Amino acid sequence: MKLKTYLEENNHTQMSFIELINMATGIKIPQGTFAKWITGSRIPRKKEVLMLHKITEGKVQPNDFYIN
Repeated sequence: MKLKTYLEENNHTQMSFIELINMATGIKIPQGTFAKWITGSRIPRKKEVLMLHKITEGKVQPNDFYIN
């Protein structure tokens, strides 16, 4: 599932999900970077992809950032 779809289905804004990431992992993701992940103009690094996979309980897969 694309990150954008996950956010929409779970009623998250970019900022609310960024806050969730920060609370769960202590990692601070800049909003501009997160927006690029959603639009597909930037692919998260391995560590970030694995973190997103864990936080979304496996709904956002690493391949989701590579396959249109």
